[in-house]
Amino acid sequence: MALLVTAGINWTQTVFFIVGGLGIFLYGIRLCGDSLKLLAGQKLKLLIEKTTNTPLKGIFVGIFLTVLLQSSSGTTALVVGLVRAGLMGLPQAVGVILGANIGTTATSFLIGLQIKRIALPIIGVGALLAFFSNKKRQGRFGSALLGFGMIFYGLDLMGGGLKVFVDFDIFRTMMKSVSDWPVLGVLVGAIFTALVQSSTATIGVLQELYTTGQLPLIAGVAIVLGSNVGTTVTAIMAASGGSVAARRTAAAHVVFNLGGSALFLLLIRPYTMWIEFLENALLGGESVAMTISLAHIFFNVFNTFVMFWFIRYLVRLSVKMVPGEDAFDMMKTEALEEKRVKDVPALALENAKRVILKMADIVNRMYGYAVDYSFNDDAKALEEGRQFEEIVDTIDQKVHDYLVKVSIADLDKDLAQLQAVYVDAIRDFERIADHCQNLFDFFEHRHEKKMTLTEDAASDLTHLYNIVGETLNITLEAFAERDKLRAEQVLEYEDAIDALVRRYRKRHVQRLGTKEDAGVDDALFVDILSNVERIGDHCTNIVMNVLQDNYYHSLDEDLTERERKP
Repeated sequence: MALLVTAGINWTQTVFFIVGGLGIFLYGIRLCGDSLKLLAGQKLKLLIEKTTNTPLKGIFVGIFLTVLLQSSSGTTALVVGLVRAGLMGLPQAVGVILGANIGTTATSFLIGLQIKRIALPIIGVGALLAFFSNKKRQGRFGSALLGFGMIFYGLDLMGGGLKVFVDFDIFRTMMKSVSDWPVLGVLVGAIFTALVQSSTATIGVLQELYTTGQLPLIAGVAIVLGSNVGTTVTAIMAASGGSVAARRTAAAHVVFNLGGSALFLLLIRPYTMWIEFLENALLGGESVAMTISLAHIFFNVFNTFVMFWFIRYLVRLSVKMVPGEDAFDMMKTEALEEKRVKDVPALALENAKRVILKMADIVNRMYGYAVDYSFNDDAKALEEGRQFEEIVDTIDQKVHDYLVKVSIADLDKDLAQLQAVYVDAIRDFERIADHCQNLFDFFEHRHEKKMTLTEDAASDLTHLYNIVGETLNITLEAFAERDKLRAEQVLEYEDAIDALVRRYRKRHVQRLGTKEDAGVDDALFVDILSNVERIGDHCTNIVMNVLQDNYYHSLDEDLTERERKP
């Protein structure tokens, strides 16, 4: 133990303070953001999509959303998901990202106000509400308050540990090197932010170090610039393997942050003099956390203001950087223009059908990923499939709301029937996506438990998957063209699917009885078969409205909880 206490420094305690404080800080950010997002409701994405129809509105939404989520990285990932769904255009997405860079300065400003002094009471009140409140909203508010307090308490612990290093000559030497070569500070800020996935954490640590008086201001400004570079890693990860539009959004984010940081790096000495002037004029010339906050705020606000006038050029550049046609630009906002609902209801329904067909294409792709993931533990297939589930849910809500508005218009009998058919169609396509999601959940459990199918079981499931996949393809064709011949084929396939499922259930029970398939969970495999069968059932529901001259509504009951969840 003596070796751990040198020169009056308890290194064990110091390391615990830094590591533990960082952990509390990062968890506090996540808890606060997640809780506030739950408080905002499940329609948050739809609200964002509706309120970002211009880049300027996007900036304000980006500011609000980042303050809400306590993470510009979280905002960026959410925006990338909306772009992947085709629910947000690239110019609007760029606007939200610009606003996120301003919103992320809120936490550093609060840190500058020394809220950490009352962090423990905030944690106490939050914990009481979170654990003892009987009302869900109060509990979520308590969790948000608990996370908020943990942010500042964790930061205080980190600061106590980090201040030990300022007395070492090596620390002063490093800070002098950063002062002489600010690009080193940019690299430090970028690397640390990329590692912890939080520019807020980088700025918070920086503020604690600056209050010691041993960190030169120019070094602090350089690290601030670097944190903006490091935060682009999240956007790149969110768009990796995604649509062209999503990758263009990430590219615009990278260009914006890199360009702004490069510009300010060239002007770092006059900019540092400006911040130093503000420190002397507003803060009494003391090395306080608010100084770093001012450097952070002025950089992001100025950068956003300048780039706002060049959004169209930033969009063009990102398009050139990521060329190609985007298969996932599924829906443009003008496709569901509300003015057409009253003016030309027939055209409004035709536009709704186009969007439903694109929704159906996403569902079909999701089914393909579910099949692939069933036999291969492919993380990309799992990620894409779950992303598609979110996209389908969002489109389902948007089209449903649109069709409800159409129903209020003055529709004749044929148009009213068509409107009802489309409402049913989106319900069935959304349910198919739910069953695909169940398959992902089932096989994620199996992959985690290292459970493998026997050759016979894999063969049975492959055959069933192929039949259902063909049924889904024919269903899409029948719905798109209102082709009764193709619809009749679906009914024939449905009978075959039901017969196959009954046969494969019996075969599965026989294998278990002979111990040939001992590694398989009986109930789980039966549920897998049931979910695949239900996909066929929903295909039947869809084509029945093609076959019937009058509106057909399935009398099947909704899915039970057991069918919906593994």
